[in-house]
Parts: sequence; C-alpha cells; structure tokens
Amino acid sequence: MAEERSRDRIQSIERGVEVLRALGQRDTTMSVAEIATRVDLSRPVVRRILLTFQHLGYVVVQSGQWSLAPRILELGAGYFQRSSLPEVAYPYMADVVEATGETCSVGVLDGHEVIHVARVEDRRPLPDAIRIGTRLPAHATAIGKVLLADLPERELKRYLAKARLEVHTPNTITDPDVLRARLDVVRERGYDVSIEELHPGQVAVAVPVVVDDRAVGGITASSTTVRETEESLRETVRPALQRAADGIAAAYRNANPQIFRSR
Repeated sequence: MAEERSRDRIQSIERGVEVLRALGQRDTTMSVAEIATRVDLSRPVVRRILLTFQHLGYVVVQSGQWSLAPRILELGAGYFQRSSLPEVAYPYMADVVEATGETCSVGVLDGHEVIHVARVEDRRPLPDAIRIGTRLPAHATAIGKVLLADLPERELKRYLAKARLEVHTPNTITDPDVLRARLDVVRERGYDVSIEELHPGQVAVAVPVVVDDRAVGGITASSTTVRETEESLRETVRPALQRAADGIAAAYRNANPQIFRSR
C-alpha cells in the first residue's frame, strides 16, 4: 500500500516544495549550494527548481542569493480567508493580550511540529519571538502537548514511536513514556503549562480549541520567568485563554457549516 501511494506521488513537485520550505525557514537569503545541502539534493537539480520558481514569480535572486518573492503569499491566501481559524481567532486573541499583557498565538499540529498560524504581540516583545508560519517541536511546547493529547490513540502511538524528542533545555521531555504520562495529565485537566522546555527563561500555557470533541488548533500565551510563574500562568492566564478558546470554537464552527454540518 505504501508503495502504491509512493507511485502516485510526483517526485519533482515534492522536491520543489522542499526547496520552497527551505527558503521559508530562513530569515536570510541562501545560495544554491546552501539550499542543496539543506534539502539533500544535487546543485543542478536545485538550480533548475529555483529557475522554474523564478519564472513563476515565487523566488528572486540577487548576487547569487535566493529568497522568496512576495508572490509566494498567494499560495497561503486561501487558508487565511474569512472563515479560517486565524481570521476567526484574532479578536479573541486580542482580548487575551489585553487581559493578561502577554503575547498570544494560535497553532495547529503538522506531523511532529506545531505551525503558528496567528499571533498577537504584547508591547513587550519576547526574546526568540516567533512569527506566523514558524514551526516548533510539539513535545517541547505547551501548545504542542495540548494538541498531541487530543490525538486518537493510534496516531499518538505512531507519534511516540517515530518522533525525535530532541533536547532543547534541561527541562525538555525526551523520554516517550514520560511524555505519554504528561499527555495523560494534559488530556484530563485540559491545558498544559511549559516552564523553560524550549528556551531558557521562557514559559507558556496553552489550551485546545475544541469543536465537536476534536481540537482544530490550540491557543497559547507565552511569557518569561521574569513576568510569570507556573502558578500565575495556571490561575490567571489560563482562564483568559479558555474563554478565548471557547469563543474561537463557536465562531469557527458557525463560519464553517460545510465542515461541521454532519457532526
């Protein structure tokens, strides 16, 4: 079955997407050689892919350095339409920032990572601040763990068997059994608090956005150990997040009757 699925895929498109993703994960420009190393393809192949995307208007080159062109945004425009999760979430995220004074993000699970699809910053920017489209390891983030905790048992087993639980700080969970136990707790209490698991000095609390008994995303507030403690995140910030999650869930369901009509 896996071989059949492989035969149905177009390898050249997969390679092209890998090149675009490599460019999208960097704040700086990249040379053909750097991209080739990043995606594990030959330089001639990468060069042809880049020239094709340049012809289509999705990448630009200057002095041998390649970067994404503004036109790349049209590829994601459909996701950010009026009825999308980010569009629906922004007013509620603004309420969280106003109530807590902390930065608020919404993310969705993609494989072993969380993609942040919406973000409202507090006036006090965080160190290592993320941006829309940033991918973070699910096992090392509060938002990642609330989304992992919602996975069906079969998918969770697959994740725990295959995920690379890399170390980011001394507090990062790297043992699959320990992570499963943590996810059991998260599932029961409905939220997670992360204390310096991804970056030293950074903390976060997250809750799932649940529609018809499944998480369509998660919402998180992040801060620093200077501003928040585990107790303040749990007792003060979490209730604001939960109110926002409930509002987002209702608004998202109402905005997408075609998805939830039969549920």
